[in-house]
Amino acid sequence: AVMGSAQNVLASEQSPFDLIDQVSSPGGTTVAGLLAMEQAGLMSAVIKGVDATIAKDRQG
Repeated sequence: AVMGSAQNVLASEQSPFDLIDQVSSPGGTTVAGLLAMEQAGLMSAVIKGVDATIAKDRQG
């Protein structure tokens, strides 16, 4: 499921957030889960992880 979602994001001209809006119900389980992850700081942690990976790669 994750691979298929990633392929959809890469193939689409829409943002991942727009795609989520298309497949989730307002107030539904997906929205509740995403909100909980956002409140726990998951997005920030993922961004920091990607930034650290890029920085390490640039060091050689």
